[in-house]
Amino acid sequence: MPRPVRADAARTEPEKSAPAPVSAIVLASVGGMFLFMGFFFGLVAGLGVGGFLIPALGIVTVGALMILAGLMIWKRTRTVHQEKIEKERDRLLCDYCGGQNAEGDLKCRFCGAPLR
Repeated sequence: MPRPVRADAARTEPEKSAPAPVSAIVLASVGGMFLFMGFFFGLVAGLGVGGFLIPALGIVTVGALMILAGLMIWKRTRTVHQEKIEKERDRLLCDYCGGQNAEGDLKCRFCGAPLR
């Protein structure tokens, strides 16, 4: 059951987006470079130069796995950030009167009840 929110307390603030983790950026970037290098090796192998096909396939595979790992880290970080925002939003609503309080308040500014 949704809790009522007072009209004077209902403010729409833009949501902060999750910060991109450095590890995800590095993995995706280096993976993209490996992917590019692997395609270049595949091009050389396609021209008939021997010994480039197996390394090309290996490098493309490693690059693709690095990109996928970076995307998974980014997605997990975004999910954790969204859960934290929902928890904070839920904490700001008073259990007694349903009023929405400012961030950092310890007591409800409408009824004085302690917030979680």
